[in-house]
Amino acid sequence: MSKPGEPLRGEAAWKAAKQGIAARNEEAYARGRKERAARNTAFAARRLEEERRANRDLPSRRAR
Repeated sequence: MSKPGEPLRGEAAWKAAKQGIAARNEEAYARGRKERAARNTAFAARRLEEERRANRDLPSRRAR
């Protein structure tokens, strides 16, 4: 066993490095999901506004 303050060695160091990589990957995935959701929300809002504008410009149907 290592004493407190000693750097990890061997398999313990490998497991710690692996856990660190996994944690950074999860953070990156979470950040990506958040950014993608924001982009999709902005895209949907723009598209809805474009559809409203296009529908507003259509000729109206009036009863004869």
